[in-house]
Amino acid sequence: MVTFSVPIKEQECEPNEKEEYFRFSVPEKSVLFAGSRYLEVPQRTCRDLVQQFANHGFSFLVGCADGVDRSFRRALASSPYKDRCFVACAFPNRVNSPYSYGLFASVVVPKNLTPKAALHRRTIWMVKRCSMAVLFPENPLNQSWGKGSSLVFRASRYNLKPVFVVSSRPPKSSIHYRVLSSSLFGVVEGYWVVPQPF
Repeated sequence: MVTFSVPIKEQECEPNEKEEYFRFSVPEKSVLFAGSRYLEVPQRTCRDLVQQFANHGFSFLVGCADGVDRSFRRALASSPYKDRCFVACAFPNRVNSPYSYGLFASVVVPKNLTPKAALHRRTIWMVKRCSMAVLFPENPLNQSWGKGSSLVFRASRYNLKPVFVVSSRPPKSSIHYRVLSSSLFGVVEGYWVVPQPF
């Protein structure tokens, strides 16, 4: 297990809360990188995040789309950890193509689905198999969240997976999860969204 300790800012404290840090643990199974198909994440950022998670024993899940997915596929393909990466594909033509950058890739959805259904099923498949997600949801043109990013966020909540959201605005608060502003390994700024313990 990997334990994350997030400093609690005064406005994020619950009534009568005295601890200075919010701590939660995640199995070092795999981390999902996901986000907007219109956003290119700088390669240095991708490499730094990959290195930090690799240092903690994680393997990597990433999708077959453009944007954030492609940014992390490129970084992983040139890293020492490419054998710890799985590219989950929605379409057969993305398995052995420039889309996979030579990484191990496979179709993870049934045949004969519509493109929309295939992308939906692929996203759910990835969320169920990761232990946490790092999400870059914002379209750089208007800061809106796309359907795929919203699906990763919702599915992570339903499956009780923590998500680090790299976003200019915090996700909506809820009784079902806790939102804490933080940085991830000092590489990116954003918000932890952690399911509330039962």
